[in-house]
Order: sequence, then structure tokens, then C-alpha cells
Amino acid sequence: MNRRRIAVLAGAVAMAAGAVVVGLATAGQADRERRGSDEPADGAAVVHEVRERPEDVAEYWTEERMRNAKPADMPEGPTGGGRP
Repeated sequence: MNRRRIAVLAGAVAMAAGAVVVGLATAGQADRERRGSDEPADGAAVVHEVRERPEDVAEYWTEERMRNAKPADMPEGPTGGGRP
């Protein structure tokens, strides 16, 4: 295969890959707008960064605070894969 043909094919592959990336990004943005940006997609993992030092957390959660703590509301819905 000559160099010109390789360059043309490489350019076509790069353009196709770019079109796929743009299409996926557009679909992802549309999905976020449809469901609201704060809600995770179905089956998506939600990640939160913890900035507190473990020592500070342990100091905050005294026995009295632990006794008075209220359970947090848990999300409802399918958990995926039949796992609890």
C-alpha cells in the first residue's frame, strides 16, 4: 500500500473516530439535561470525595451525637444484578 493511500485511510479513520466521540458526548449531554444534572444515570456509580481527616470525624462523633443520630434516607429503586 502506498503512503498516500495510508494517509487517506488514516485521515478517514480519525474523522470517523471524531464523529463517534462527538456523537457520544452529545448523547450524554442530552441524557443529563433530560434527567437533571444532579441525578446519576441508571446503574451509574456515584462518587463523593471525602475531605475530612479521620481524626476530625472521630472527634466529632461523640457518644452523645451517635445516640442522637437519625438514619439517612436511602434511595429507592432497582439495585441492579439482583444484588441487595
